[in-house]
Amino acid sequence: MRTKILCLVMIVLFVLPASSLAGKMTAEKVIQNCVASYEEQMKGVKDITEVTDRGVTYQKWVTIEGETVCKTRNEMEMMGKKFVTIYDGIYQWGQDPVSGEVTKEKIDYNPYETMENLETIMETITAQYGGTEEIDGYETHILSIEDITKLMGSAKPAEMEELKASGKLWVDEEDWVIRKMEMNIEGVDEEGEERTIKITIERKDFHKDNGLLTPYRTVMTTVMAIGGEVPGLSPEQEQEMRQALAEIQKQLEEMSPEERKLAEAFMKPRIEMMEKMLAGGGMETVTEVKKVEINTGLSDDLFDGSKLKQ
Repeated sequence: MRTKILCLVMIVLFVLPASSLAGKMTAEKVIQNCVASYEEQMKGVKDITEVTDRGVTYQKWVTIEGETVCKTRNEMEMMGKKFVTIYDGIYQWGQDPVSGEVTKEKIDYNPYETMENLETIMETITAQYGGTEEIDGYETHILSIEDITKLMGSAKPAEMEELKASGKLWVDEEDWVIRKMEMNIEGVDEEGEERTIKITIERKDFHKDNGLLTPYRTVMTTVMAIGGEVPGLSPEQEQEMRQALAEIQKQLEEMSPEERKLAEAFMKPRIEMMEKMLAGGGMETVTEVKKVEINTGLSDDLFDGSKLKQ
């Protein structure tokens, strides 16, 4: 009898641990583990340079009034124009690439750093634990967040007022990195129209650089609705996009095999985005990380918004 009871206990212990662990998990524990993992990875990190297929991001940790903050500079080039945005720990700076006009706005959080924001608002965030889900073969814990506006950072639509935003995070149960983020945004645009935006950010292909886990592929999908309706492409826009795709395909066919291979690798994100828009799936942006450098001794001048040229 004792043997049977012992066997039964062992079966229960092996069959139920996953559900038991999920049952004991809370939103607070997930956030604490997430932040603790990030802090462990960041030990000894003073600055980071991340080069992507879209531009360069610089980050530097400094002490301002006794508090550690992350200064950030983003440089991106589009259509021959350079976009620069800076967060200096107090102000967010931006420069219009056409007019050269420099803007400056005081904000109380880093608009570019998700984990810094999560750590800052951990004590005030309203989150509910939503169980587990497998993402890309990884088991994750789901957090439903009532007000995700501060965590949105640079994804926050600047042109919308009366902003309300809820969302979800999918946090890896082993490495405690955020593998997916979903934001549902409601507000009123400059013309008084009610607008809703759904943004999904998927963080994939994590690499470890000097102990720091970095997603080398990020996919952001944006679906927008105005006045309760999802606007599709106009017939003219659809025709122009199909013509552009046809022209790209024609150019690829005229290239040598070596040239075509290089061109396809470069054009793939744009082609995929256009095909998705034509299929009514919203706008998709893919960012690929090319290189990550840590502790290179970045100059303070990089994060001085007053040095942006007027």
